Amino acid sequence: MESLASIVALVYAAEQQSYVGAARVAGVSPSAIGKAVARLESRLGVRLFNRTTRSISLTDEGALLYERYKRIIDDMGDAEATILQSRERPRGRLRISVPHIVGHHLLIPILPIFAGRFPEIELDMDFEDRVIDLIAEGLDVVVRSGELADVRLIARRLGEQHFVVCGSPDYFKRHDRPETPDDLSRHACIHFKYPSSGRIAPWAFHPQYERLHLPSSLTFNNSDAGLRAARDGLGLAHLPVYVAEPHIRAGTLTPVLTAFMAPFGSLSLVWPSNRQLSPKVRAFVDFVTENLASRPGAFRPAADLSP
Repeated sequence: MESLASIVALVYAAEQQSYVGAARVAGVSPSAIGKAVARLESRLGVRLFNRTTRSISLTDEGALLYERYKRIIDDMGDAEATILQSRERPRGRLRISVPHIVGHHLLIPILPIFAGRFPEIELDMDFEDRVIDLIAEGLDVVVRSGELADVRLIARRLGEQHFVVCGSPDYFKRHDRPETPDDLSRHACIHFKYPSSGRIAPWAFHPQYERLHLPSSLTFNNSDAGLRAARDGLGLAHLPVYVAEPHIRAGTLTPVLTAFMAPFGSLSLVWPSNRQLSPKVRAFVDFVTENLASRPGAFRPAADLSP
């Protein structure tokens, strides 16, 4: 309790630049603030404030301590806010952005359950394959692949993405099946182009095959177009397993090179790291995580597939 009093005293004194102001915010006497700071300085063996007759200011050591102690105060406030908000019913407009293929194949199938469970949440969903600045565009949640570099964001990992190379039975009536990734040089290859950069997405093979120069027979900036082209026999496509699997089961796509495939990076739900996560965002994040985790085929490796 004495440590907590010191934390409160230092943070409020630093922000108010006076013991009197800190005492008013904390609801204690100025002498209590002064004594708490003095005990902290004595315990640490450093001076935390520069003092004049009119004001106080943090020393370098005090500034360092203030940054850490401020986080503690904020976390305590967030903990209380989380409990209060957990009692609220999730409601309101929820703005979401997802890549086309993730939205169509992973989220749309579970939305009826979500809508039934949270009828007061109004979903506003954008399908975008470009990288979205969710803070600048006022979005609540986005789906992203790969590592998270922006410190302003928080991510909840959904699973490891696995891809598979596949073609239609009609295509394989006209072409031999590739036995190794090197054989792809003799095949029509269907590529995905990132809309935001124009860069061609790599195919996820084991390291010894990472730098293959693949033919560019067809290139789309939309993954569903690549799926359709593969089903129509126009070439081999590199597709997420969760997209290709239903068509493999139905016999309209045939997987190849499954032993050579490597993980392609994780898929995550991402939202701004502003404090006090709203009930509607928490409801959506928890729901999607729970429902996709219950689908064992959503993130299975290509090696588990069979024609």
